[in-house]
Amino acid sequence: MIYTIVPAKNEGKRIDKTLSMLLKTNTHRILVLINGSKDSTFEKVCNIDDDRILIYCFNKPLGLDIPRAIGAFFAYNLGATGFVFVDGDMIGNISDNINEIIFDLAFNDVDLALTDCYYQTSSNNKMTKVLLSFRRQLNLELGIYDKIGYAIPSHGPHGVSRKLIDKIGFENLAIPPVTLALAVKNNLNINVSTKIPNYMLKSATKDDFHASQIAKTIIGDCIEASSIYRENTKKRGFDGINFLGYHKSRRFDILKLIMSQR
Repeated sequence: MIYTIVPAKNEGKRIDKTLSMLLKTNTHRILVLINGSKDSTFEKVCNIDDDRILIYCFNKPLGLDIPRAIGAFFAYNLGATGFVFVDGDMIGNISDNINEIIFDLAFNDVDLALTDCYYQTSSNNKMTKVLLSFRRQLNLELGIYDKIGYAIPSHGPHGVSRKLIDKIGFENLAIPPVTLALAVKNNLNINVSTKIPNYMLKSATKDDFHASQIAKTIIGDCIEASSIYRENTKKRGFDGINFLGYHKSRRFDILKLIMSQR
């Protein structure tokens, strides 16, 4: 069974469109992780009448990527064999792409099914260029750049197998490039299952500060993934700069607490 995990924080204007798109896919269940929302997100999800949707609500923000790890933990205990991750603000017409990810997980023994969002686009934005250079360097170091290009599980819908979780654990899902590095380290099957130009995701447009913090987070994640792959240590610094971004707001303590109550 394939379960889709949807983190949602203050997505009241979008979540119904995201879920309507996902209900057109071949997913068996959709787990919505509402965390720290102060708008109508909960009400909007409750108003969708479909028993495939399960709602988990947290009063406090869980931080970037922690909801996907918690959602995977819940889905794992419900018997899921594959796990797809889709952000709650993605309202693009990408149901066919999600089905390609589901198909790879269900029928092609893929353990990490990625989306390539940069196969035909380029950017003049300085921060984006720097971010892509770190993504490229990581994938070169992992020996998979020729196969997956710039793709990493931080960006775009993606999926993992139950086998991958058994190998790397839930906490490592909360730092997506580390998921990738450990998948390589454990000789798991990695594939670009679908291609979606970045603009087709139709994710919410945020301000420059948010974009900068996201970029710093992913850069730090890539550095940490490289460090774990090479040295089995956790480092987020490069050239005298420690890339934290939103990393410090990740609530690993809540994830550990939930896992301890299994």
